[in-house]
Amino acid sequence: MSNNQIIVVGGSGYIGKSLCLRVRDEFGGLATSSTGGNGLLRLQLSVPNEFDYQIIHPFDVVLISAAISSPDICAREHDRAWDVNVKGTSDFISKVIDRGGRVIFFSSDTIYGERDDEFDENASCNPAGEYAEMKREVEKRYLGNPQFKSIRLSYVFSKEDKFTKYLVGCVDRDEEAEIFHPFYRSVIHRDDVVDGAIALANDWDKFPQGIINFGGPEVLARTDFAEILKEVSLSKLHFRVVEPEASFFKNRPRVIAMQSPILPKLLGRPVRALSEAAKFEFMSV
Repeated sequence: MSNNQIIVVGGSGYIGKSLCLRVRDEFGGLATSSTGGNGLLRLQLSVPNEFDYQIIHPFDVVLISAAISSPDICAREHDRAWDVNVKGTSDFISKVIDRGGRVIFFSSDTIYGERDDEFDENASCNPAGEYAEMKREVEKRYLGNPQFKSIRLSYVFSKEDKFTKYLVGCVDRDEEAEIFHPFYRSVIHRDDVVDGAIALANDWDKFPQGIINFGGPEVLARTDFAEILKEVSLSKLHFRVVEPEASFFKNRPRVIAMQSPILPKLLGRPVRALSEAAKFEFMSV
């Protein structure tokens, strides 16, 4: 990267805050949030024209992890979500590119739709739900531009992800967890997402691909997920399988068996399996 900076959009979010810590510690980079403060620049993607684009210089890399990411909100409040996830985000990307900056856009595996056969970045897209359609719309506007890359995320695991926090909470309250099945994803450790995104920012020209899938090495059901955490740390976890209502799957494909031959090369190592990632999260000092 030499003297070029990394800027994290969404520095207070689930993935963005980990990116922000790494970028600040290692590169002295910048980060934004919708409210600003605490060392974060203010950027509201609903009104991108209010941002000061003078801070962006040629070859800077902007990581866009901010979005309205709830599939239910995107369906229920479509116009508001579209204004942020598509219109505002696209306006922001265009201005970054016009300044000579580079963009890494955090997209979603739901762009591929439901697929139980393993597939890589060459697979066709069949977006499942409004959230996926919004992510795909942004990609279509910029894919092919050498200043734009998209990483398509599967479910991102850490002690702070929503499902893991639910399981931990059930253990703490001595309650039986209810787990939806079937529900399969290529679960990836948050640290692998952060490592991969920063590696892509640093080695932009070494990876000419416009799309990289960010998923773990195994396609896991939520029941597999729970069993692994039970074995590693949550020994008192008890759960029962619940079949969700049909409406749950309207915006959430049952199975997305996403893989990537590119991601291990980008990381310079194998992608962590969930069992390894869980040990790191729960057992590291």
